Amino acid sequence: MLKRLLLSVLLACLLVLVSAGTCSAQYIMTDQELTRLEQIFQQLDENNRQLLTELDESKTDLQTARLKLAGYQRDLAALQNQLLVLKAESTAARESLLSAQDLLQKANESLQTYEHEVRSEIRGLKLQRGVLVLGLGYLAFR
Repeated sequence: MLKRLLLSVLLACLLVLVSAGTCSAQYIMTDQELTRLEQIFQQLDENNRQLLTELDESKTDLQTARLKLAGYQRDLAALQNQLLVLKAESTAARESLLSAQDLLQKANESLQTYEHEVRSEIRGLKLQRGVLVLGLGYLAFR
């Protein structure tokens, strides 16, 4: 229907131009030419509808992609925040480990010092015992 209206308007425009007088030749459209023009208009109308459908689908796809992108951006921000927290926790754990290692080293050194003192005391006690045994042996045989 729209095609016929467009065709009628086109024909009317052609008639106005022809009747304006600048050109005295008239063109008469045959039924075959009219049919061919109608086919062309139908094809254009079909192509236009198909393009509009594809445009709507593209708009929908674009909106979906934007929503996914926004979700991914939120996920990325959350992961970045988690990374910062984990880095801070890792730094704190590393400092705690270094502190514990330092305390362990000091405890080990203290233990070694104590062990050395105990060994020295044991040697001294053994020496005293030996001297005492000798003294007692001397007194017993005298």
